Amino acid sequence: MNSQQIKKIQLIWDNYIKSNKQVLDTKGQEISNIDKTRYEAIVQLKELIEQFNISESNIYEFKTNIDSFNKRNNFWGFTATKGQMFFNQLVKYSETKIDALSVLLKDVISKPKDLKDALIKIEKLEKYCLPIFNKAKDRRKAPNPGSVGYYLSYFWQIHDNSQWPILYTSQINSYKELNLWEDKPSQKETYSFFYNLNQEIKQVLESHSKKSISNWDAEHAFWNFKGNPNKELVKKKTETKEIKTELETSIVINSSFELSDYLIPKVAKLIDLGNETEKSSALKGSEYEKLVAEIFKQLDFEVEVLGQGTGRNPDAIIRLREESTAFLVDAKAYSNGYSLGVDDRAIKEYINHYSPKLQKEGYKKIGFIIVSNSFKSNFDSFINDVTWNTDVKRFILLSSEALLYLLAYKTKDRLSLSTIIESIIGFGNPVTANNIIEEFDDV
Repeated sequence: MNSQQIKKIQLIWDNYIKSNKQVLDTKGQEISNIDKTRYEAIVQLKELIEQFNISESNIYEFKTNIDSFNKRNNFWGFTATKGQMFFNQLVKYSETKIDALSVLLKDVISKPKDLKDALIKIEKLEKYCLPIFNKAKDRRKAPNPGSVGYYLSYFWQIHDNSQWPILYTSQINSYKELNLWEDKPSQKETYSFFYNLNQEIKQVLESHSKKSISNWDAEHAFWNFKGNPNKELVKKKTETKEIKTELETSIVINSSFELSDYLIPKVAKLIDLGNETEKSSALKGSEYEKLVAEIFKQLDFEVEVLGQGTGRNPDAIIRLREESTAFLVDAKAYSNGYSLGVDDRAIKEYINHYSPKLQKEGYKKIGFIIVSNSFKSNFDSFINDVTWNTDVKRFILLSSEALLYLLAYKTKDRLSLSTIIESIIGFGNPVTANNIIEEFDDV
């Protein structure tokens, strides 16, 4: 580490101190004392781990318990790709040898004796994942060995936060910017390099601050610098109207990448097109519908475009045949936010007309998606009516920005279409970019 890098690390710490050590959660709310909050959460997490260790809960129950807890207490980013998604895929691909996986997990998530033991544990799980990943027909659905370091170090930090730093992608990105990072061929070598670099950085900060520096201190400082999954959020301006749209009043969560880096220019203009005020409504609507259909194609749906000029029809039907899943799609290019108005009757007509046809084709799971830049009326009673009285059991309000982020994460992380569907049907309405970033952003 050269003098310039040391000065930069010191500046990162000083800026963190100047911010009053502010740490924000994924909802944009300040956690006044995240370390204290984490300690309280750790007590409960240790109980869940112990229940699994002594077989009071099986691996399926353990997976669900960890998922539920972290969704309520997302202080480590475990809900993202390298945490819970990896866990879900690991279990799904091991159903024929679930007992062996249970024995392995009990071993590798336990507290390591030292760094050498930690690296042995990483190597065990990495070797377990590699053949699954390499032989998978669709690797996006398989447990990625590249997630092993984060996944295990999360559990180790629950056991002993003073010894085990978590292998956050965001911190690695910070280290790369400082020219401190060297990519390694395996997770074992990656964590060894990360662990030792983290120790060196803590020593630099201790010398600079004249106080003891914990793993959490260093982590928070670097999150504040660049890579915090919960980094500084900004509120969008709201219109001075009695009814404000959901997106206009929400807090914007920053992703760890530039959205435009993972979109082709053709689809990247979707939001701007929805906000367009110069074009005629018909032309604007037609172009918006075509872009929405194109994005669903890029998500790997089979897309049947209906759209304008075809009578009283939804704009498209999108299908995933392998999972007997289909959605009717309506794209609404409203610059001031979409509300139901007279469309509620038309939507029910679409559903009643196309649901029987889709069922005859073998589609057992049928949903309805409305895509618009924003939504300004409360759809709850209408959605409840539809899902109770029709064959549509999922009614999704999807913002244009959320749709673009789904495509970006699909491209960036090679997400499978089934994973994307699982995510959007699990959110409340409307589904915003915030929801997508919280679900999929790397930590």
